[in-house]
Amino acid sequence: MNEQKINFPVYSALFHVVDNLIFTRGKFSYKIDRIMGDNNDINLEIRNEERLKNKLFKEILKNYNSRIDHYKLLLNKLSPADITKFEIIKYKLVSNSSLDSSGNYGIYPRSFFCNKCGDMRSFKNNKEWEQFNPKKCRNPNCKGKYQQVPLLRFCEQCGKVEPLNYYCKDHGIDNWKLIRPEANVPSTWKVICTKCQMKGAKPSDILAYKCNHTIYGEKICEEDYTRFRPLVAIEGSVLNSVVITVVDVPQLKYNALLPYLDYILLGLYLNRFDSIFEKIDLKGKIDIDKIDLYLKLKNDPNLKDLIDGGMVNPHLMDMVKDLLYEIESLKLEFTGFNLENINDYLILSGVFSKDSSNVTTFIDFINSIDDSNKKENLENNFNDLKEDFKIENISYVADIRLIASSIGVNLGINKFYQNNFIPHFQPLWKNKSKDSLRAYSYPFETEGLIFDLDKVYVVNWLIENKILHKNPVKTNEEAIEILFQIKENTPEYEELKTLLHTFAHVLIRRSSLYTGLDSDSCGELLFVNTASFLIYSTSNINIGGFSFVFENSVIDWFRDVKLEVKDCVFDPTCIHETGSCFSCIYLPEFVCSEFNQALDRDILIGKKRYNEGFWVDLRD
Repeated sequence: MNEQKINFPVYSALFHVVDNLIFTRGKFSYKIDRIMGDNNDINLEIRNEERLKNKLFKEILKNYNSRIDHYKLLLNKLSPADITKFEIIKYKLVSNSSLDSSGNYGIYPRSFFCNKCGDMRSFKNNKEWEQFNPKKCRNPNCKGKYQQVPLLRFCEQCGKVEPLNYYCKDHGIDNWKLIRPEANVPSTWKVICTKCQMKGAKPSDILAYKCNHTIYGEKICEEDYTRFRPLVAIEGSVLNSVVITVVDVPQLKYNALLPYLDYILLGLYLNRFDSIFEKIDLKGKIDIDKIDLYLKLKNDPNLKDLIDGGMVNPHLMDMVKDLLYEIESLKLEFTGFNLENINDYLILSGVFSKDSSNVTTFIDFINSIDDSNKKENLENNFNDLKEDFKIENISYVADIRLIASSIGVNLGINKFYQNNFIPHFQPLWKNKSKDSLRAYSYPFETEGLIFDLDKVYVVNWLIENKILHKNPVKTNEEAIEILFQIKENTPEYEELKTLLHTFAHVLIRRSSLYTGLDSDSCGELLFVNTASFLIYSTSNINIGGFSFVFENSVIDWFRDVKLEVKDCVFDPTCIHETGSCFSCIYLPEFVCSEFNQALDRDILIGKKRYNEGFWVDLRD
C-alpha cells in the first residue's frame, strides 16, 4: 500500500468524526488517526463556551459513570471537579481547494487474506505495510488477490475492541491461513498455522479467543475471561460517535450572572421577576448611560458591574437582593430539571429576541396573505391539521445557531432495543493516561421548523394513559406548569420523549415526498418539557428549503401520514415488539439524535402498549 495516512478535509457535515472512529469507504474500512483542532477563522465562534462546556460535561459524566457502575468496571469514575480537565476543540474547517487538512485516517484493521489460497497477513510494521501489494498473492503459484478481513473482536463485558491478531508460539505470525466454509458467515471461519497443519494440527475457531479484560496492561474488570463477539467493521457497528446538538445561546456581556443564566431565562419566561422590577422607579437616575434597567437585566444581565459601578440607590440594592433570592428559589424548585433544553426552545421560539422577524408562526403567515380566498382556504386546512394531529402551532425559524459536539463513542454492539441497556460509552481522552478529556464541536447556522403539540391535549393524554397522575387540565397555563415540572428519567418524561421522537421521525422520513428535502439532510432536536420538536437542515445546499416548505408544502407534508404509521411491512412482529424498525421509523444514525431509541408507532396508534393512542382515530 503506497499511502500510510490519508488526509481529509471537513468542510460540510462531517462533524461526527472523532479520534479512532472506524468507517467504511468503498471496499475497505478505515480508522481516524487524528483530528486537527481549529486554528483559522473559517469556523463560526462559539458564543457561550462556558454554558456549552457545562452541558457537554454533564452528559459525559452521566454516560461514563453509568457504564462503570453497570458493568462493575475497575475504572476511575469522573467527578464534577474533573470539568477543569475538559476542553472543547472546534473542528478545523478547510475549503475544497485548500491543501490543508482536518485530520488523517488509514486502513484498519491491517489484516488481509488471499481470495484464492486463504493466505492471511497482518501488519504492525509500517515498513512492511508500505511494501504490501494487495493485488498479488505472495505465494508464487497462486493467482489470487488480497482482500481485507474487516473483522474485529468485541467484549460485551468490559467494552474492549481489538483486531484479530494471531501468533503461533512455534512459528510466529507469518504462516496463517484463513478458511471460510461460508464466506458470509464469520462464525464458520477458522484459522490455522500452515506449518502446524503439516504436523496434523486442526484449524481453530477464529472467534474462540477470550478477553482478559486488560487494556494497556491495566485490568479493568474483575470478571473471568469472557468470549469475544465478532464485529464486522464495514457495517459501522464498532464505534459510534455520540453527538450532542444544542442551541448556541448568546454570551452575556459580563460573566457575573453566568452561573444563573438558565434560571434567569426561565424566571423571565415564567414572569417570576415582575414584582421585583415593579419596585424600581425607572424614572430615577441610573448611572448606566440611560439604559433601561429592565432591559439591562433581561437582555444583558450583570449584577456585579451594576454594584461596582457605584449604584447606591437603596431600591436598586433591594432589587439585587430580591433577584438573587428569587433565583435561589428557582434553583431549588427546578433541581434535576433539564433547564438547558427548556431554554433552548424558548430562545429558538424568539421569547427573548428583539428581532420578531426571525420567527414566523403559521398563523402569522396566513394573516400575511392578501388573497382572501387563498387565506380562508389555508386557514381551514391548517385548523383541520391542528385537530387531526393535535398540533398547537408550527413556526419557521430563519436563523438558528446550533453547535454539534461529539463527546465520545459507544463501543461495540448497541443493543438499544433492550430494556435498561447501558452502552460502553468511552470519552475522548487526550492521551492514554486519561488525565484530561475533550469534545469536538462544530458551530453552524441553519434554519428549521418548530412543531408545538397541543399542550392541553398532551397532558390529558398522559393522564388518560395513567402515565401522569394528575387531574385533567383545561387551560394552556395549567398544562405548561405541569409539563415544566416533569423531571428527566421519569416514566412520564420518557413516554413524552417517545411521542415527540416518533412524531419527528414520521415527518423526517416523509420529508422528500412533499418537501423536496431528503431525510439525510435533516436533523432533529426534542424539547420534552415544552412538548415540541425542531426539524432543521444539516445541508448547506438546502438552506432556504424549509422556508419554501413552510410557505408551500406544510399541509401536504402531513398527507397520508396516519396510513403510513398504521402499518409496517414487518407487522405484526414490529408492532408487537417495539413498534419501530428500519422499515417504518428508523433513520440513519447521523440524522437521529437518539440513535433510534425511544421510538414506538403504538404511541400514536394505541393497540398494544397504550390504552389510548395519541391519534385516537387510528385504533381499530
